Amino acid sequence: MIETTYNSISFCKHSLTHIIFLSLLLVSPILCVAEDIERHGDAYIIYLPAELDFDEVLINLESEIMGENWQLVDQLDIGAAVKEFGKHTDNRVLSVCKTQYLAKAIEEDPFISLIIPCRFTVFRETTKQSKQGRIVIGFYDPVAEANGLNLRQAQAAEIATNELKAVLQRMVEIYQE
Repeated sequence: MIETTYNSISFCKHSLTHIIFLSLLLVSPILCVAEDIERHGDAYIIYLPAELDFDEVLINLESEIMGENWQLVDQLDIGAAVKEFGKHTDNRVLSVCKTQYLAKAIEEDPFISLIIPCRFTVFRETTKQSKQGRIVIGFYDPVAEANGLNLRQAQAAEIATNELKAVLQRMVEIYQE
């Protein structure tokens, strides 16, 4: 009898451990969070969990862009453009501009128009291990662009880079909450 009771307790402990483990597995996708800002060549990027709704991520990004007083100039749906070739992909490019910087920059050096507007890209990256992959958000560094063209607006480009990085940082914070 004592052995039966001991076996029952042992079984209950084992079952409880399995239940807790399975519960954590079920909750873990919900706990996936954004990764910190990374440098990718001359670009800044973040990774978001693949489970997120792509259109919702776009809406949040647009909101954060406008929250930094940048204007959304245009949106290019790369996915729609390549669909006619039988390729399905979630991929958008958001062209953004801060006209108060632009007015002064064009006056100082009209070649600035070669690198404007700034662009955010949002796409779903798939990997061999996972068909879903992750969502990537990034932008090419305005400082690198300005330096590449020997533009005189290095200071203005640095301000733009910092503000665009603030947008990425806010996106990280949204998806870590």
